[in-house]
Amino acid sequence: MRNWKLSIGILAAAIALSPGSVSAAADSHILLNYKETLLGSSQVVMGGTTLVPLQQLAQTMGYALSWNQSTKTAKLVRPGREVTVTAGVINSTIDGKASALTNAPRILKGKIYVPLVSAVSAMGGKTVYDKSSDSLNIVDELRYSVASAQGRLYWVSQKNGDVFYSASSAGKPVLIGELPFADLPYTHALEIKSVGKGIDLLLLTDNHYAMFNDFSNGYQALIQGGRILKQMDYHYSGTSYVKAPLLKTSQLYMTDGGNIQYINSDGSLGKLFDLESITGTEGNFSVEYAAEDMILVRLMTNTHLYAIHTVSGLSTNLSEALISTEDRKEWDQADGSDSFILSKMLVLKKREGNVMTFTYATLPDGKVKTVTYNVTSQ
Repeated sequence: MRNWKLSIGILAAAIALSPGSVSAAADSHILLNYKETLLGSSQVVMGGTTLVPLQQLAQTMGYALSWNQSTKTAKLVRPGREVTVTAGVINSTIDGKASALTNAPRILKGKIYVPLVSAVSAMGGKTVYDKSSDSLNIVDELRYSVASAQGRLYWVSQKNGDVFYSASSAGKPVLIGELPFADLPYTHALEIKSVGKGIDLLLLTDNHYAMFNDFSNGYQALIQGGRILKQMDYHYSGTSYVKAPLLKTSQLYMTDGGNIQYINSDGSLGKLFDLESITGTEGNFSVEYAAEDMILVRLMTNTHLYAIHTVSGLSTNLSEALISTEDRKEWDQADGSDSFILSKMLVLKKREGNVMTFTYATLPDGKVKTVTYNVTSQ
């Protein structure tokens, strides 16, 4: 009987094959769809063939990887394709049909390595070498990302937004829905958070810098048993500046920039907060802190920070309440798109019990001031 065990993390050391002649590869780059990957730093050359860790290649191309310790065989699965390779054996299978690699996979330092070019071909991609930059690009048009939680597997195609699900490593991916995009221009990171009772929160996010602006995009889906319960997505852009570290959020939520949907500890949907209605202000809001009793949101069109009390549903404009009357003479006229201004705005530094400590700087001299806000007194 096959003993497949999910191993998206580290493959167990299996056997030691004859090492042959192995050397570290030159400092050449390995790209995926013309974006840098970590494969270049882990490649080795054996007899003129470039080998890479299979687990790392599988993750890069959006495959879930399982390992059969008794047969030293790896199974790779993603929507529409299943590949198996065996250590020491040149033959592989693609959707059950025999296929051959250029060289047999080897186990080196406890990891199974495969010949890069023929392994990419078996996995449905193409390779293009650019001599001028000494880089090899893996072209993978479907652009799947894969992640798991509690043994449940999820794939998202960043080409068309299709979401696939499998309840276990032994199951085949099943299409369960789609995210509202077509062919994302940037590679979004996929994360799955288990939130209780077989419910998972899927997060597909991208944060990047371009033309002096920071861009943040995210897609969220709450999923139970392969059924999507709710989806939300947000898209922010604003002037780039050095941001203060955000405090760790203790509350799971989803947001679209205008609403926040809390997720209860058992994975069910909690309170929904309509930010425009609560604050009386129109525009997109970013979430800077979320706890069971309090949310901090910032209006993207200026520097104003709002506290939302989750029990009462009331809000306080902290920028007005905590910045002194004298200092606000300058702040009320400040340009919210100026990076100099943004780096000095009111930000949360710590929370101890019900006391929240904030800092801001005066304009234009930049003198830092510390102020506090008591959650229970509101």
